[in-house]
Amino acid sequence: MKNNKLLALAAVATLAVGINAYSAAKEIQVASNNTPYTAENVQKIASTAVSMGVKEPVSLNLSGGNLNVSGGSSTKCVFKVGSGDAPKIQGVSCK
Repeated sequence: MKNNKLLALAAVATLAVGINAYSAAKEIQVASNNTPYTAENVQKIASTAVSMGVKEPVSLNLSGGNLNVSGGSSTKCVFKVGSGDAPKIQGVSCK
């Protein structure tokens, strides 16, 4: 009985380590960034843009509540983020 409990505990621990390793995101290369956002927020926005077709390295340009994200492809994304030190995403458009 003790062996079964230890085996179950080991399996749960192994699963937890595997999930953490899988969820560690690749850092997106950022060429330029004129936003007041934290590095974590920049990475989240850049990752979203890359998943929508923008190629690395990406450039973030904040202007009048719109964050334009472009990169090494013709795809560009506009995030409606408002103003402030943290993005409040209200919409995304990629073309």
